[in-house]
Amino acid sequence: MRVPNESRRWSIIALSVFGAAMTEVASAQAPATSQQRIPVRKESAGEVARRDSIARADSIARAEAARQDSIARAEAARRDSIAAAARQDSIARAEAARRDSLARAEAARQDSIARAAAAATAAAAAIPAALSRRGFYLGLAAGMSSPTGDYGDPYDTGWNLTVPLGWQRATSRWGVRGDIGYDSHGGNRFTSSAVPPNLETSAPRNAVTSEFDVENGSIWSGNLDLTVDLFQWGANKLGALYLIGGGGLHYFDSPQYSITPSTGANAGVATSYEGDSQTKFGLNGGAGLSFGVGRAALFLESRYFTAYTDNSNSNWIPVIVGFKWF
Repeated sequence: MRVPNESRRWSIIALSVFGAAMTEVASAQAPATSQQRIPVRKESAGEVARRDSIARADSIARAEAARQDSIARAEAARRDSIAAAARQDSIARAEAARRDSLARAEAARQDSIARAAAAATAAAAAIPAALSRRGFYLGLAAGMSSPTGDYGDPYDTGWNLTVPLGWQRATSRWGVRGDIGYDSHGGNRFTSSAVPPNLETSAPRNAVTSEFDVENGSIWSGNLDLTVDLFQWGANKLGALYLIGGGGLHYFDSPQYSITPSTGANAGVATSYEGDSQTKFGLNGGAGLSFGVGRAALFLESRYFTAYTDNSNSNWIPVIVGFKWF
Protein backbone atom coordinates (compact mmCIF):
# COMPACT_ATOMS: atom_id res chain seq x y z
CA MET A 1 0.00 0.00 0.00
CA ARG A 2 1.17 3.48 -0.73
CA VAL A 3 -0.60 5.33 2.17
CA PRO A 4 2.21 5.17 4.65
CA ASN A 5 4.64 6.73 2.24
CA GLU A 6 2.38 9.62 1.54
CA SER A 7 1.96 10.18 5.24
CA ARG A 8 5.75 10.25 5.76
CA ARG A 9 6.20 12.77 3.00
CA TRP A 10 3.71 15.14 4.33
CA SER A 11 5.23 14.74 7.73
CA ILE A 12 8.58 15.73 6.42
CA ILE A 13 7.15 18.75 4.63
CA ALA A 14 5.40 19.86 7.77
CA LEU A 15 8.55 19.57 9.79
CA SER A 16 10.47 21.54 7.19
CA VAL A 17 7.93 24.39 7.23
CA PHE A 18 8.05 24.49 10.98
CA GLY A 19 11.77 24.59 11.09
CA ALA A 20 11.88 27.40 8.62
CA ALA A 21 9.36 29.37 10.64
CA MET A 22 11.35 28.94 13.79
CA THR A 23 14.48 30.04 12.09
CA GLU A 24 12.79 33.17 10.84
CA VAL A 25 11.56 34.01 14.32
CA ALA A 26 15.01 33.49 15.74
CA SER A 27 16.47 35.69 13.12
CA ALA A 28 14.06 38.46 13.87
CA GLN A 29 14.83 38.36 17.53
CA ALA A 30 18.64 38.13 17.21
CA PRO A 31 20.75 41.43 17.12
CA ALA A 32 21.75 42.73 13.70
CA THR A 33 25.15 41.57 12.61
CA SER A 34 27.31 42.33 9.57
CA GLN A 35 26.75 40.10 6.71
CA GLN A 36 30.42 40.44 5.56
CA ARG A 37 32.83 38.01 6.96
CA ILE A 38 36.29 39.19 7.91
CA PRO A 39 38.67 36.48 7.03
CA VAL A 40 40.98 35.60 9.79
CA ARG A 41 44.16 33.88 8.87
CA LYS A 42 46.27 32.25 11.36
CA GLU A 43 49.83 31.54 10.46
CA SER A 44 51.48 28.60 11.83
CA ALA A 45 55.00 28.65 13.28
CA GLY A 46 56.13 26.56 10.36
CA GLU A 47 55.05 29.20 7.86
CA VAL A 48 56.91 32.00 9.71
CA ALA A 49 60.00 29.88 9.96
CA ARG A 50 59.84 29.16 6.29
CA ARG A 51 59.60 32.87 5.44
CA ASP A 52 62.54 33.69 7.71
CA SER A 53 64.53 30.94 6.09
CA ILE A 54 63.77 32.35 2.62
CA ALA A 55 64.77 35.87 3.69
CA ARG A 56 67.97 34.59 5.27
CA ALA A 57 68.82 32.56 2.16
CA ASP A 58 68.16 35.58 -0.02
CA SER A 59 70.41 37.72 2.20
CA ILE A 60 73.09 35.07 2.08
CA ALA A 61 72.76 34.92 -1.73
CA ARG A 62 73.06 38.70 -2.00
CA ALA A 63 76.06 38.69 0.30
CA GLU A 64 77.62 35.89 -1.71
CA ALA A 65 76.90 37.75 -4.96
CA ALA A 66 78.47 40.91 -3.48
CA ARG A 67 81.46 38.88 -2.34
CA GLN A 68 81.83 37.26 -5.75
CA ASP A 69 81.54 40.69 -7.41
CA SER A 70 84.18 42.10 -5.06
CA ILE A 71 86.42 39.13 -5.80
CA ALA A 72 85.85 39.61 -9.54
CA ARG A 73 86.69 43.32 -9.28
CA ALA A 74 89.80 42.56 -7.24
CA GLU A 75 90.84 39.91 -9.78
CA ALA A 76 90.24 42.34 -12.66
CA ALA A 77 92.24 45.01 -10.85
CA ARG A 78 95.02 42.48 -10.23
CA ARG A 79 95.03 41.47 -13.89
CA ASP A 80 95.05 45.14 -14.93
CA SER A 81 97.97 45.76 -12.58
CA ILE A 82 99.81 42.74 -13.95
CA ALA A 83 99.10 43.89 -17.53
CA ALA A 84 100.28 47.43 -16.74
CA ALA A 85 103.42 46.07 -15.12
CA ALA A 86 104.00 43.78 -18.11
CA ARG A 87 103.46 46.70 -20.49
CA GLN A 88 105.89 48.88 -18.57
CA ASP A 89 108.37 46.03 -18.51
CA SER A 90 107.93 45.53 -22.26
CA ILE A 91 108.45 49.25 -22.86
CA ALA A 92 111.53 49.20 -20.66
CA ARG A 93 112.91 46.16 -22.49
CA ALA A 94 112.21 47.78 -25.88
CA GLU A 95 113.90 51.00 -24.79
CA ALA A 96 116.86 49.06 -23.43
CA ALA A 97 117.07 47.10 -26.70
CA ARG A 98 116.93 50.36 -28.70
CA ARG A 99 119.69 51.92 -26.62
CA ASP A 100 121.74 48.76 -26.94
CA SER A 101 121.21 48.73 -30.73
CA LEU A 102 122.25 52.38 -30.98
CA ALA A 103 125.29 51.70 -28.84
CA ARG A 104 126.27 48.74 -31.03
CA ALA A 105 125.75 50.80 -34.20
CA GLU A 106 127.86 53.65 -32.82
CA ALA A 107 130.53 51.20 -31.74
CA ALA A 108 130.49 49.63 -35.21
CA ARG A 109 130.73 53.08 -36.82
CA GLN A 110 133.63 54.07 -34.62
CA ASP A 111 135.29 50.74 -35.34
CA SER A 112 134.80 51.24 -39.09
CA ILE A 113 136.26 54.75 -38.85
CA ALA A 114 139.20 53.41 -36.87
CA ARG A 115 139.79 50.63 -39.42
CA ALA A 116 139.58 53.11 -42.31
CA ALA A 117 142.03 55.43 -40.56
CA ALA A 118 144.36 52.52 -39.86
CA ALA A 119 144.13 51.41 -43.50
CA ALA A 120 144.83 54.94 -44.70
CA THR A 121 147.77 55.18 -42.34
CA ALA A 122 149.10 51.84 -43.52
CA ALA A 123 148.65 52.87 -47.16
CA ALA A 124 150.40 56.15 -46.50
CA ALA A 125 153.22 54.29 -44.81
CA ALA A 126 153.46 51.82 -47.68
CA ILE A 127 153.65 54.54 -50.37
CA PRO A 128 156.23 57.32 -50.05
CA ALA A 129 154.64 60.56 -48.96
CA ALA A 130 155.86 62.36 -52.07
CA LEU A 131 154.46 59.77 -54.43
CA SER A 132 151.10 59.96 -52.69
CA ARG A 133 151.07 63.61 -53.69
CA ARG A 134 151.60 62.80 -57.35
CA GLY A 135 148.71 63.14 -59.75
CA PHE A 136 147.54 65.91 -62.03
CA TYR A 137 149.73 68.96 -62.22
CA LEU A 138 149.71 72.29 -63.99
CA GLY A 139 152.73 74.44 -64.65
CA LEU A 140 154.08 77.62 -66.16
CA ALA A 141 157.57 78.13 -67.57
CA ALA A 142 159.51 80.59 -69.71
CA GLY A 143 163.01 80.97 -71.11
CA MET A 144 165.09 81.40 -74.20
CA SER A 145 164.58 79.70 -77.56
CA SER A 146 167.40 79.26 -80.08
CA PRO A 147 166.85 78.35 -83.77
CA THR A 148 169.41 75.92 -85.30
CA GLY A 149 170.26 74.58 -88.74
CA ASP A 150 168.68 76.18 -91.79
CA TYR A 151 166.06 77.74 -89.52
CA GLY A 152 168.89 79.49 -87.67
CA ASP A 153 169.99 81.43 -90.78
CA PRO A 154 167.06 83.85 -91.01
CA TYR A 155 166.24 83.91 -87.26
CA ASP A 156 168.09 84.70 -84.06
CA THR A 157 167.56 83.57 -80.52
CA GLY A 158 164.24 84.62 -79.02
CA TRP A 159 162.05 83.55 -76.12
CA ASN A 160 159.66 80.75 -75.20
CA LEU A 161 156.55 80.44 -73.03
CA THR A 162 155.28 76.96 -72.08
CA VAL A 163 152.19 75.81 -70.12
CA PRO A 164 152.54 72.11 -69.16
CA LEU A 165 149.64 69.94 -67.95
CA GLY A 166 150.43 66.38 -66.90
CA TRP A 167 149.70 63.29 -64.84
CA GLN A 168 151.98 60.90 -63.01
CA ARG A 169 150.69 57.95 -60.99
CA ALA A 170 151.58 57.75 -57.33
CA THR A 171 153.44 54.45 -57.65
CA SER A 172 155.04 54.99 -61.05
CA ARG A 173 158.05 56.88 -62.35
CA TRP A 174 156.30 57.19 -65.70
CA GLY A 175 154.00 60.05 -66.58
CA VAL A 176 152.31 61.74 -69.49
CA ARG A 177 152.45 65.44 -70.24
CA GLY A 178 150.86 67.77 -72.73
CA ASP A 179 151.86 71.37 -73.22
CA ILE A 180 151.15 74.46 -75.23
CA GLY A 181 154.20 76.44 -76.27
CA TYR A 182 154.90 79.72 -78.00
CA ASP A 183 158.31 80.58 -79.47
CA SER A 184 159.20 84.00 -80.78
CA HIS A 185 162.45 84.27 -82.76
CA GLY A 186 164.13 87.52 -83.68
CA GLY A 187 164.54 88.33 -87.36
CA ASN A 188 168.08 88.27 -88.67
CA ARG A 189 169.92 90.56 -91.10
CA PHE A 190 172.47 88.79 -93.30
CA THR A 191 174.01 88.74 -96.78
CA SER A 192 173.72 85.68 -98.99
CA SER A 193 173.65 84.68 -102.62
CA ALA A 194 170.97 82.04 -101.96
CA VAL A 195 167.54 82.31 -100.40
CA PRO A 196 167.35 80.31 -97.15
CA PRO A 197 165.18 77.21 -97.54
CA ASN A 198 162.66 78.45 -94.97
CA LEU A 199 161.98 81.54 -97.09
CA GLU A 200 161.93 79.91 -100.54
CA THR A 201 158.18 79.59 -100.66
CA SER A 202 157.85 83.18 -101.85
CA ALA A 203 161.34 84.54 -102.61
CA PRO A 204 162.76 84.35 -106.13
CA ARG A 205 165.68 82.04 -106.67
CA ASN A 206 168.77 83.80 -108.03
CA ALA A 207 172.51 83.83 -107.60
CA VAL A 208 172.77 87.55 -106.94
CA THR A 209 174.35 88.51 -103.67
CA SER A 210 171.68 90.25 -101.67
CA GLU A 211 171.04 91.59 -98.23
CA PHE A 212 168.21 89.87 -96.39
CA ASP A 213 166.27 91.64 -93.66
CA VAL A 214 163.90 89.19 -91.93
CA GLU A 215 161.22 90.22 -89.42
CA ASN A 216 160.51 88.27 -86.22
CA GLY A 217 159.03 84.80 -86.63
CA SER A 218 156.69 82.90 -84.29
CA ILE A 219 155.70 79.30 -83.71
CA TRP A 220 152.63 77.97 -81.85
CA SER A 221 153.05 74.37 -80.65
CA GLY A 222 150.88 71.69 -79.13
CA ASN A 223 152.81 68.65 -77.82
CA LEU A 224 152.06 65.32 -76.17
CA ASP A 225 155.00 63.64 -74.41
CA LEU A 226 155.94 60.79 -72.09
CA THR A 227 158.10 61.44 -69.03
CA VAL A 228 160.18 59.12 -66.89
CA ASP A 229 162.01 59.91 -63.65
CA LEU A 230 165.51 58.45 -63.75
CA PHE A 231 166.24 59.51 -60.17
CA GLN A 232 164.10 60.91 -57.37
CA TRP A 233 165.11 62.61 -54.15
CA GLY A 234 163.94 64.86 -51.36
CA ALA A 235 161.48 64.38 -48.54
CA ASN A 236 158.55 64.63 -50.94
CA LYS A 237 160.30 62.81 -53.80
CA LEU A 238 159.41 65.69 -56.10
CA GLY A 239 163.07 66.21 -56.89
CA ALA A 240 163.93 64.23 -60.01
CA LEU A 241 166.14 63.90 -63.04
CA TYR A 242 163.76 63.06 -65.87
CA LEU A 243 163.58 62.48 -69.60
CA ILE A 244 160.80 63.76 -71.84
CA GLY A 245 159.93 63.03 -75.47
CA GLY A 246 157.03 62.95 -77.90
CA GLY A 247 155.48 64.73 -80.86
CA GLY A 248 153.14 67.54 -81.76
CA LEU A 249 151.85 70.05 -84.28
CA HIS A 250 153.52 73.38 -84.97
CA TYR A 251 152.05 76.43 -86.62
CA PHE A 252 154.55 78.78 -88.32
CA ASP A 253 153.33 82.27 -88.93
CA SER A 254 153.97 83.66 -92.42
CA PRO A 255 157.53 85.09 -92.58
CA GLN A 256 158.01 88.75 -93.48
CA TYR A 257 161.30 89.90 -95.06
CA SER A 258 162.91 92.12 -97.70
CA ILE A 259 165.73 91.48 -100.21
CA THR A 260 168.12 94.18 -101.42
CA PRO A 261 170.39 93.05 -104.31
CA SER A 262 174.00 94.25 -104.10
CA THR A 263 174.60 94.06 -107.87
CA GLY A 264 172.61 94.13 -111.02
CA ALA A 265 169.92 96.38 -112.39
CA ASN A 266 168.04 96.41 -109.05
CA ALA A 267 171.08 96.96 -106.88
CA GLY A 268 170.17 98.85 -103.74
CA VAL A 269 166.44 98.47 -104.32
CA ALA A 270 164.68 96.59 -101.49
CA THR A 271 161.78 94.29 -102.33
CA SER A 272 159.42 93.01 -99.60
CA TYR A 273 158.14 89.47 -99.52
CA GLU A 274 155.69 87.50 -97.42
CA GLY A 275 156.00 83.76 -97.07
CA ASP A 276 153.24 81.22 -96.47
CA SER A 277 152.15 80.13 -93.01
CA GLN A 278 152.47 76.39 -92.31
CA THR A 279 151.16 73.80 -89.82
CA LYS A 280 153.49 70.85 -89.66
CA PHE A 281 154.06 67.77 -87.53
CA GLY A 282 157.23 67.54 -85.48
CA LEU A 283 159.10 65.60 -82.82
CA ASN A 284 160.82 66.65 -79.62
CA GLY A 285 162.99 65.17 -76.90
CA GLY A 286 164.99 66.38 -73.94
CA ALA A 287 165.66 66.22 -70.20
CA GLY A 288 164.98 68.19 -67.07
CA LEU A 289 165.67 68.64 -63.35
CA SER A 290 162.98 69.28 -60.78
CA PHE A 291 163.25 70.30 -57.11
CA GLY A 292 160.38 69.87 -54.69
CA VAL A 293 159.07 73.03 -53.03
CA GLY A 294 156.19 71.97 -50.78
CA ARG A 295 153.43 70.69 -53.05
CA ALA A 296 155.11 72.28 -56.09
CA ALA A 297 158.27 71.63 -58.04
CA LEU A 298 160.73 74.06 -59.56
CA PHE A 299 162.07 72.66 -62.83
CA LEU A 300 164.72 73.42 -65.43
CA GLU A 301 164.20 71.82 -68.81
CA SER A 302 165.53 71.79 -72.36
CA ARG A 303 164.22 70.01 -75.47
CA TYR A 304 165.20 69.74 -79.09
CA PHE A 305 162.33 70.41 -81.52
CA THR A 306 162.23 69.60 -85.23
CA ALA A 307 159.26 70.32 -87.49
CA TYR A 308 158.94 68.99 -91.04
CA THR A 309 158.43 72.29 -92.85
CA ASP A 310 158.56 72.80 -96.61
CA ASN A 311 161.96 72.66 -98.32
CA SER A 312 163.85 72.12 -95.07
CA ASN A 313 163.14 71.10 -91.47
CA SER A 314 162.89 73.84 -88.90
CA ASN A 315 164.77 73.19 -85.66
CA TRP A 316 164.97 75.07 -82.38
CA ILE A 317 166.00 74.47 -78.78
CA PRO A 318 164.17 76.16 -75.88
CA VAL A 319 165.69 76.25 -72.37
CA ILE A 320 163.02 77.07 -69.80
CA VAL A 321 162.58 77.45 -66.04
CA GLY A 322 159.21 77.11 -64.35
CA PHE A 323 156.95 75.67 -61.63
CA LYS A 324 154.63 72.67 -61.58
CA TRP A 325 151.79 72.59 -59.03
CA PHE A 326 150.45 69.18 -57.96
